[in-house]
Amino acid sequence: MKKLIGISLLSLFILTGCDNDDEKNVELTSDEAKALVNNSADKIGDDVVSLIESDGTQAIMDFADLLENSAVIGGRVSEKAWTKEKLDLIIQYFVDGPAARVSNDDPMTFDDIKGLYEWNPETQDFDKEASEFFIVKFPTEGSQTNNAELKISQLEFVTIREVHADYVDEYELPTVIVGYVKVDDVTVIELDFSANWSSTGAPEKADVSLFVTPFTFQLDFDDTFDKSSLVSSSMLLGEESILAVDLTVEFETADKEEPVYFEGSVSYRDIKIAGNVDVRDIEDDADPNDFIDLALFAGDEKVGDIVFVLEEIEPGFEDYVPYVEYEDGSRDNLEDLLEPVIEDMEEFFAQFEEEDEF
Repeated sequence: MKKLIGISLLSLFILTGCDNDDEKNVELTSDEAKALVNNSADKIGDDVVSLIESDGTQAIMDFADLLENSAVIGGRVSEKAWTKEKLDLIIQYFVDGPAARVSNDDPMTFDDIKGLYEWNPETQDFDKEASEFFIVKFPTEGSQTNNAELKISQLEFVTIREVHADYVDEYELPTVIVGYVKVDDVTVIELDFSANWSSTGAPEKADVSLFVTPFTFQLDFDDTFDKSSLVSSSMLLGEESILAVDLTVEFETADKEEPVYFEGSVSYRDIKIAGNVDVRDIEDDADPNDFIDLALFAGDEKVGDIVFVLEEIEPGFEDYVPYVEYEDGSRDNLEDLLEPVIEDMEEFFAQFEEEDEF
């Protein structure tokens, strides 16, 4: 049963942050639904190329290459440790979770790194001047001048102090980060980050806006409610929604260890799965159709309901399998239907992670 719930939630999380109040039924055939999925899958490759080859992504890669052997930026820490450490810190909390936190025994402040750093091709390092901000001017690949600028105008941290039986763990977490990257005076990256942290270093609330030309990423997270959490995220290409999540999670108790209700929607381009999963007071042998209410949409038009059919998975073993049930009563295996999108999304993130390694 837990595996089935996991698959159902995966379906909910795979694919838009649109409300379905005015949803309409549309009589799509099985072939038309498959064509819709394949069309969205075909666009993932273009999205990958646009993101990885964007001026913003390339500028960060070029900057990272210069930092590799710099003894100037970072002050008391070697090479690119400061920049990589702070980026990793954010990634760990919002991707890997608080357990992956890295403590900082010698925490820095914004004052420690303030300055104007300009790349000097003769010394193959950065020259530093005084500044009230953190500004780095550097060349992108192929440029003979420092045509790119990274600027952090606001950087604030909060000190977290956890007292344990045998030791005290003290470290800093970012609460505000505001900055941009420009190439040839055109903004290619812009970040506006704000977050609140609990006394144990867990994220309680966050509002993050990241522009990496031509994409805009938005994340809103709120865990300050007694027994619920809200998360909304989106990825836009101009005004077009590429990927979006809008989710409310309710928990059994205030410690938020056992989620019992999920409601929301997830989408990639025109494909959306929306609905709710209510696991309160269910029995181990409960029919998932009684507590899982999900549907597949093409935009705001309902394609079909997601239903669960008990099938023999292997000789002597039965389990529920999710299907999309169309208006005419025909069905398609949900996993098979979404396979092109799932595979291409996995490749999307795998390629981006490979490009992001430095």
